[in-house]
Amino acid sequence: MSVPTPEKRFQLEKEVVAAIPDLLVIKPKVFPDERGFFSESYNKTEWAEKIGYTEDLQQDNHSFSHYGVLRGLHTQPHMGKLVTVVSGEIFDVAVDIRKDSPTYGKWHGVILNANNKHAFWIPAGFLHGFQVLSKEGAHVTYKCSAVYDPKTEYGINPFDEDINVDWPIKDKSVVIVSERDTQHASFKSL
Repeated sequence: MSVPTPEKRFQLEKEVVAAIPDLLVIKPKVFPDERGFFSESYNKTEWAEKIGYTEDLQQDNHSFSHYGVLRGLHTQPHMGKLVTVVSGEIFDVAVDIRKDSPTYGKWHGVILNANNKHAFWIPAGFLHGFQVLSKEGAHVTYKCSAVYDPKTEYGINPFDEDINVDWPIKDKSVVIVSERDTQHASFKSL
């Protein structure tokens, strides 16, 4: 097992995604030293006070995916997700599907990995998906603003031409997508 060497960060930071301002990249405090590292991945009180993040997170999820796996694009209209990577690296994507939004249909992707320790806040009303870039696979965690309800979940094909996400791994012989995800409807059907 390779041990990550995370970026040192003494202060909590928040980066607003300029193209879609409701998306946030949150950079928690990280303290690496000769023993390894300590990271405060979430602190409800400090995040509210220092960066104005006040989401009521109600469920934690953890997935592992192999290199080349593409999960998504999925949504539960009432659920936001705070996505982080414990080990490995992913290209994480959010697509705005709020019909009244000026950024409707636009997507944004970020690299999340065990070294940068960034968290990607994707609010309710967005599709979410990711592609695993690290050869060893990736452990991904999600803090959710609602409890999972399979009756409200739906998705869009991750290769939808109208959304046109620029997935980093292009070689289709390497990309692993579930049959369910490739059978999702098109963006135009929303």
